Amino acid sequence: MNEHAIIIFQKNPEPGKVKTKLGEVIGSEKAAEVYEYLLKNTHEVVEKYPADVFVYFQDEVDNRFLLNDQYHLSLQGQGILGEKMEQAFAEVLGKGYQKVVIIGSDCLELNADILDEAFEALSYQDLVVGPAQDGTFYLLGMKELYSELFRDKDWVDQSVVSEILSDAKSLKLNVHKMKMLFDVEQYEDLKSLRGLLNIH
Repeated sequence: MNEHAIIIFQKNPEPGKVKTKLGEVIGSEKAAEVYEYLLKNTHEVVEKYPADVFVYFQDEVDNRFLLNDQYHLSLQGQGILGEKMEQAFAEVLGKGYQKVVIIGSDCLELNADILDEAFEALSYQDLVVGPAQDGTFYLLGMKELYSELFRDKDWVDQSVVSEILSDAKSLKLNVHKMKMLFDVEQYEDLKSLRGLLNIH
């Protein structure tokens, strides 16, 4: 068994249900294509990475993502996003993994070096946070469950990383802050994708 595990939360890429901010500008079909592209990019990074991968789907399990025997697919738990993430961390840490990170599927800049840095940092820090440019995060990692970090937050709000860091300080946790990366959320974030997906 690997000591390291990666959690990915993902939606089923249905038009109108993913990348809705983007869909308002480029249409829901194109927005779903963007989401599929980002998912593909994320899985290309993690499927070759030496960690077990736990994919939690929002609506239904999509077996196309059973990419190798390191992959485990299931449904997200009940409740709001913070509660679902807490349940996922509790479940994966409960299986005996030493270091666990959750990543979003919106970050084109994610690569193996970023994952290496996160897992390495967890050797000597309690918490790893990878902030995205919009105030949310692209990566959150820990060695044990800190339930307080998942409570009383709006996880899509622009202040969520600063709230996590504030809670970590209250809990006297040592935090490794990663470099800021870009998530693709809005039309302005699409620069690198427009040519690839024929978006104007």
